[in-house]
Amino acid sequence: MNHPTPHALATSTPEATRHLIAFRGDRAATGPATWGQQHIWRDIVAMLPDTAFFNIAQVVFVPAGVDLPGVFAQLTELISRHESLRTLAVPRPDGSLAQRVLGEGTFEVDVLELTCAEHGAELREHFAGAARRLEARGFDNTAEVPFRALVGVLDGAPQAVILCLSHLAADLAGVRLLAGELDALLAARAGGGEPPPRRSAREPLEQAEFENSPDGLRMEEKALRHWSTQLDRAPADNFPRPPGDPAEPRFWRGELVSRAVPEALRVAADRHRTTVPNVLLAATATLLARSEDLEVCGLKLVTANRFRPELHHAVGNVAQEVFVAVDVSGDSFADVLRSAWTATLGAHRNGQFRPERARALAEEAGVAVDCLVNDLWSTTWEAPDRPALSPGQLTQVAGESVFRWADRLDQDEVAFFLETFAVFEDPGLIRITLLGDTSRMEPARIEGFLRGLERVLLALAEGDLPPADFPSVAGFNTPGPVPR
Repeated sequence: MNHPTPHALATSTPEATRHLIAFRGDRAATGPATWGQQHIWRDIVAMLPDTAFFNIAQVVFVPAGVDLPGVFAQLTELISRHESLRTLAVPRPDGSLAQRVLGEGTFEVDVLELTCAEHGAELREHFAGAARRLEARGFDNTAEVPFRALVGVLDGAPQAVILCLSHLAADLAGVRLLAGELDALLAARAGGGEPPPRRSAREPLEQAEFENSPDGLRMEEKALRHWSTQLDRAPADNFPRPPGDPAEPRFWRGELVSRAVPEALRVAADRHRTTVPNVLLAATATLLARSEDLEVCGLKLVTANRFRPELHHAVGNVAQEVFVAVDVSGDSFADVLRSAWTATLGAHRNGQFRPERARALAEEAGVAVDCLVNDLWSTTWEAPDRPALSPGQLTQVAGESVFRWADRLDQDEVAFFLETFAVFEDPGLIRITLLGDTSRMEPARIEGFLRGLERVLLALAEGDLPPADFPSVAGFNTPGPVPR
């Protein structure tokens, strides 16, 4: 069977059968929500009714020798082991949020059964279509467990499992840990061995207890002092001119799929002796700020918050958004790289705090913190074991890049939100999306930014590029602010 990809589009996918699987955990308990849960809950409430936007999915392949009841058993083991997978949100009358861990209940598993003879070459598309439908259903985080799965079965044998979680239950690192654990459980069952023991990690209730302890509150004060320092250095707004007339719907997300960008990032990082994510962040900050005639760019990033040993293996949502001010005023891109590296390192060391306190600091400082970069691609990307492409080859490959409009939203709280993703079926590709507020970035500018970022990275692969030249190399045509 070809490995399926959640990014493919299906035309006529057979219906999956839904199963309700019973689970039982070690305890039932209620307590305050963690800071990470509070942050996601606020975003979920703000984005209603489309809470599916916050779902996270991961694929696990099933080894030969494991039947469907065996897959069900291992999924039940996962939800029994991890309290975050059976935790409900409990809004309180005073506006605060609590969490309630269920001692028992049920979760949903969809089973898609296919046969080679009947479905042939459409296997990938059928499974991908079912996976998309799984991810597209939002969770009612107050009433249903934030965990469901899809099992793809071919000629009676399970082939793959898609795990789908609400972001309230886990961040990306937590979902990847969960997928790795399921992979180990399935391998043990296939081989007839003992299941691997659960790794020691702090549960969300214990995390909330720590956050409200004297040590946790001291950690928070240190983090907020760092926020204040970065806010003092940032511009009031990355889009300093008055908003224009928005499109309808107001928020548009464009998507660029490129083979040239990973190669260009690799070459530029080697040249500057830095990391690929640092090049990506520095280039994004420079292009955004310089195209608005600014010398500093204020951005929010996502930090995993897993430095503490008790959180290394936590299946929960401990990631939070942090704020950085990147200086792009230097004469050399190397200057921006140093600024981005220093700012990012400091932010990742100070990533745990109550989100409402950080928002209050930003409001007091008069700084808009509505521009985000979330680089998910580089966390799994590995440089290929071959020489990098030459500049000529890069230019040729860039001609194959594809842009499309991914979706349009009526409401959001961002002016600029750039994300990067791996492309499951081809590790040589990167998928870069940009969600823009069309009152700040008209649709043509959203597409132009993605294509311009690719051009800038190709130029950096050939040699150094002064930050002042970024807008013209990107194709924005003017050295200062670009008219809308």
